[in-house]
Amino acid sequence: MFALVYKSKANPVFQKQDIQEMLDKARVVNKTHEITGCLIFYDGQFLQYLEGNHIKVLQLFDKIKEDHRHSEVEILNFGEKERREFKDWDMGYEDFFGDNDRIAFLKLAVKEYIAEPKLKVSKDPAIKSFWQNVRSLLKEKYETNSN
Repeated sequence: MFALVYKSKANPVFQKQDIQEMLDKARVVNKTHEITGCLIFYDGQFLQYLEGNHIKVLQLFDKIKEDHRHSEVEILNFGEKERREFKDWDMGYEDFFGDNDRIAFLKLAVKEYIAEPKLKVSKDPAIKSFWQNVRSLLKEKYETNSN
């Protein structure tokens, strides 16, 4: 099993309605190639965790780098791992366009990590990198809404 975490900036003409189209296509491709993961979109930025067969994940990432919807694509972490973190998600997604049940769940999922940044989420460096970046994106919104 291989995992890769990257971030990128969304093309400025990329609209919220474009996300659903992108997700629909990604979920079909990911299911076909047995790739799972999570995509977060916030303030014009993508943060994505991908996991699956090493070659298939890297091939998908190569396509993402060439995708006109992304710019400044940067790998944050990658590596081999023992098990999937998102085994039931062809592509989990959160857009942070206001509070909703999904963001409330995600806040609960990372609440302790936000409160205690040194807490180890996993020995897997890719998932740790993913959650550290989620924490950074959520921190301001979480602190604002919990006051």
